[in-house]
Amino acid sequence: MYTLLIIDDEELIGSGVKAKLERANVAGIRDIHVADGGMLGLAMAKALQPHIIITDIRMPELDGIQLIKELAPLLPRAKFIMLSGYGDYSYVREAFKYGALDYLLKPASSDELGKQVQSAIASIENDHRNDRLAARSLTDARALLTARLPLVIHGTNVAASSKDSESQQSLEAYFSHPLFAVSLLSFGDVTFSEEHLDTVSDCLERCVQDDNLAPDLRFLAFHDGQGRVSLVLNYAASVSSETVQGVLGQAVIALRKSNPRLPVASISQSGRGLDHLSRLYKQAHQTMAERILREPSDVFATVDPWGRTDAWLPGKKELEEFKQAAESLHAERIGLWVDRHLSDSLRPRMSLEQLKSIYDLALSEIHRHVHDRFLFEETERAAAFDTIHTLGELRHYIKSYAADTKRLISEHAHLGDTVITVAESIVRQHYSRDLQLAEVANRVSMNYSYFSKLFKERTGLTFTAYLTKVRMEEAQKLLKNPTLRINEISEKVGYSNLYHFSRAFKNYFGVSPKEHRKTM
Repeated sequence: MYTLLIIDDEELIGSGVKAKLERANVAGIRDIHVADGGMLGLAMAKALQPHIIITDIRMPELDGIQLIKELAPLLPRAKFIMLSGYGDYSYVREAFKYGALDYLLKPASSDELGKQVQSAIASIENDHRNDRLAARSLTDARALLTARLPLVIHGTNVAASSKDSESQQSLEAYFSHPLFAVSLLSFGDVTFSEEHLDTVSDCLERCVQDDNLAPDLRFLAFHDGQGRVSLVLNYAASVSSETVQGVLGQAVIALRKSNPRLPVASISQSGRGLDHLSRLYKQAHQTMAERILREPSDVFATVDPWGRTDAWLPGKKELEEFKQAAESLHAERIGLWVDRHLSDSLRPRMSLEQLKSIYDLALSEIHRHVHDRFLFEETERAAAFDTIHTLGELRHYIKSYAADTKRLISEHAHLGDTVITVAESIVRQHYSRDLQLAEVANRVSMNYSYFSKLFKERTGLTFTAYLTKVRMEEAQKLLKNPTLRINEISEKVGYSNLYHFSRAFKNYFGVSPKEHRKTM
């Protein structure tokens, strides 16, 4: 079980990150602690020795980079995740130099935080595996290499950094053939699945055996940094790349018996030597991303870039046409536009960047009508795009998104009333303490800005004005009790400062609390 520490100089944000992680319910996390600011975070980290630290980059007194520099030597096994703003990437790059695992842009969603923590746990477990396997013999090389391969494919030059070491000898001994290829398999949005990893390994092993290729074809399955099942394929010069692709295709077809749509696979071109694995992985990664622009297939092989033009993007008139259809959520017009501008016949003229820009535009225009309250956030839309395999699926997805938006607006027409009723109840229960709009919005699971607008729309008052109204009405009731001093009443209705209470009371009723009591 793992301990996690959140460090942020804004207490509300730190508590919010903790609440989101609790909702994500990441397996293996036992305790989540929050530190208010870098100095307290440093002290708590030394005392708790957490396995994972999520820290803001910019903090007074001690910022996130200084914090990592201080803690990395003391907690060499800890994993650091940075929380940064849009303008902080130069700081993020600096943080990577001192051992940061990854970063998230604020405000991170519950799903984003959960996946990053899962990745950190996987990295910790990989560290543990490396420690256990370091002294094992060549017969244990397969498990050792599975733990090391993510480092290799992401650019760590293992051959240079561990030359003549036992682990390097194991790498070269296990991968005894001259040719390499890297493959990725997509199982939709499922990541870091040990079940998928084991199933792929078993299935591919059977296919290799059935084709009598065991002496000439070896492979290792592992999770890449994004949690997808990845394969390093190592084969003899007598084995063609078409043969390797064919075996992989057989495995994909066998895996689809339980789900006809999943998985799909990409495979890189061939390369020689361990030093080429990083390049081959990038090829397989790009090919997987571009599968949506290719003819449907079980295995998408990397090919040299084919000629494309930049003339495909819809013009200003066509974009305005879509915006008008989205404005009224006219499903038929949206569907016709999508079919026309995302047709299969246009595939040879498209680039992945162009396609993503149209996808983002379409969903953003539709999304305007839900005020950031329902459906996907921007990062979630991007994640959804990565699970789509064909242009046909993309067209269906956008049309369904429009239909779902229209349905949700209808179904939630009265949701605002329910949410505001709950919010009013929270205010009436907790007016005696420092109650903030952000806390109430979080407790009703609603976007901060949207909740603020909705609250004023439904109550006729801003949140602050409503809180003041509740406090003043309660203060008026308490003034009827002659045994209560005015400073006691002030504290009971949420004012620690008597002067502030008296001023607020006079602004509300036109007279001071003392004068008001005399009239009772």
